[in-house]
Amino acid sequence: MDHAVVRAIPEITANNLDASLIHEAAIGKIAGEQLIKLMTLGLTEQEAEEQIVNGFLK
Repeated sequence: MDHAVVRAIPEITANNLDASLIHEAAIGKIAGEQLIKLMTLGLTEQEAEEQIVNGFLK
């Protein structure tokens, strides 16, 4: 174990130039359209963010 090496390289490839791909290990901003959708259903911005984050953690 003293000489262990771990490599994790998330990669997704697609053969379609119009494809929009996101790896589940991706880190980034929460998409604005996701927030807007949840807010139109009556959630506050903070509640919407919490729902999105909780969805990824489950």
